Amino acid sequence: METVERPQTMRDRVRRRVLTTVLGRFDNRENIRRATTLDAHQATANQGNGPYHVPGSPLRRDIREGRVGAPLLLRIRAVEVGTLAAVAGAAVEVWHCDAEGIYSGYQRYGADRFPALVSLSLRRFRPTDTATFLRGQQVTDPDGYVEFQTIVPGWYTPRTVHIHVRISIGETALLGTELYFPDDFATHVQSLPPYAKRGRSPFVNAHDIEIRMAKGSPGSWPTIRPTADGHRADVTLQIRH
Repeated sequence: METVERPQTMRDRVRRRVLTTVLGRFDNRENIRRATTLDAHQATANQGNGPYHVPGSPLRRDIREGRVGAPLLLRIRAVEVGTLAAVAGAAVEVWHCDAEGIYSGYQRYGADRFPALVSLSLRRFRPTDTATFLRGQQVTDPDGYVEFQTIVPGWYTPRTVHIHVRISIGETALLGTELYFPDDFATHVQSLPPYAKRGRSPFVNAHDIEIRMAKGSPGSWPTIRPTADGHRADVTLQIRH
C-alpha cells in the first residue's frame, strides 16, 4: 500500500527547501577563517543560551545516559580575557541534541519539523518532558578545566551541528556560546550509524544563521582529534570575569 505523506510533514519539507535556499545566499567562510583563533584581549563570542536551555543540569562528567553515537570527549578550559589566567570554580554547563537531532526536554518538537518562528525569535521553547540526556555541568578545576564524556551531536532544522555551553559563577552568567565542528568532520560522522539513517545535513557552517550573526563566532571552534574509541574536542573559552 502506498504511504500518504501527512500535510504537516509535506509543509515542513517545503519550508526546509525554502529555508536552505535562503540560507544558501549566506557565505560565512571568511568570517569562520578569521574566527578560529583569538588574541588574548578578545572574548569568545557570546551567543546566549538559545531556545533549548533548561536550568539545573545534573552535575556529572558523563552526560550520555545511554544515548548512542560517535563518542566525544569534550575538554573545555575557561580563562580570563587579557591575562589568560585560569578561571577556577566556575560552573560550565553543556547541552546538545542526540544523534537523531532531538533535545532532552523538547522531544515532541522533532528534528525535521520547521520551528515556530515566534518562539525561535524569542529564543525560548517551552519544555515538553523532564528528560536530561546530553545535559550536564561540571566545576572548573584550579587550572580552569572541565571534561564531558558525550557523543557528537546530530542535526536538526535549521541548524548546523553544535554544542551549547554556558559558564557562570554563582548567579552571574559569564558566557553563553556554541561550539562548532568542521563541516567535513560532521559529514564523516553523518555517514556512520546511527546518524546515517537521517542522511547528511542540508545545514552547514558556511550558511548557518547563528554563525553569521556572531560573525564567525570567534573562539567557538574546538580542535578535533581522533582517539582510540572516538574523538576528542579541546577548546579554550576566553571570558570577562
